[in-house]
Amino acid sequence: MAWFALDDGFDTHPKVRKAGNAAVGLFVRLGVHATKHLTEGHLDGDIVRAYGTAPTIRKLITVGMLHEPGHGCPRCPQPADGDYLIHDYLDYNKSRAQIEAAREAARKRQQRGRESARRNANPRGIDDVSRSNRSRNDADSDANRLRNDPLFEEEPAGQGDVSRRDTHEGATGVPSPPLPSHTSGADVVEGATGSRSRAETQPEGCAPIDFDGGFHVSDGLRRWAHRDGYATLVDLDHETAQFISHFRANGQRRNNWNDEWQKWIRRAHKWAAERRPASNVIALPGQPLTGTDAKVAGWLALSEQLRQNGDPA
Repeated sequence: MAWFALDDGFDTHPKVRKAGNAAVGLFVRLGVHATKHLTEGHLDGDIVRAYGTAPTIRKLITVGMLHEPGHGCPRCPQPADGDYLIHDYLDYNKSRAQIEAAREAARKRQQRGRESARRNANPRGIDDVSRSNRSRNDADSDANRLRNDPLFEEEPAGQGDVSRRDTHEGATGVPSPPLPSHTSGADVVEGATGSRSRAETQPEGCAPIDFDGGFHVSDGLRRWAHRDGYATLVDLDHETAQFISHFRANGQRRNNWNDEWQKWIRRAHKWAAERRPASNVIALPGQPLTGTDAKVAGWLALSEQLRQNGDPA
């Protein structure tokens, strides 16, 4: 972008005062037009006559701010016939060559800035990245060719021997995932706590038995639920029925149904505890847990229990 220059004494210059505001306004507009189109002060006559009136044009010529063909100013060149020229334009404004050189220099600076930004964003360089991508693509292609080679055979991951699922022999459509067992539930170690408290080592194959036979909760699992306090808020038989219905309806499978049942019970206990209203009232058989009477009766029952146990309080 180029700028039409006016010095800070332009508004009080004798020529400006003599020309008047209307003519000065035309002069500024013509100067901007010449700078925009890099005419170095030369103006097409049609443009001048379109921008200004005959009196304003004549005032600019009379005071010497605008020249017409045949003018007598020794410092300014002659305009073409029918055209005009701004007086001393190149004394205050850049030439076409200067403006074009400045624009080219700015373009090169911007290009260098963009290249520097790309280098900073990719220190290894674009060529290095391209070579890396080509190497990675070549490696992938080699791996695909090797995988498709009939002489190449992968071993089953995580198994010492090939299972029936890895061979055509014995395969019947989509292989079924393991199902819960009702005959081989693991017991729970007495005295152990938490979700990993299992007694005997799980039988080989974990629990690939169908749900149709019913899921059996072993005595060890029940002892675990009572020992860790889950049975206080959870109906084990009801939750077991819900457990079986859920997994049967969704067709989901697990590698170890005993662990999955324990997780189900812990979650059911958590939800029951969150739904249980907070209260300091002790539940008494046959007595509703509301009102002052229930609260007083609860504290009396606790006091009697402590007295019977020999507590001095």
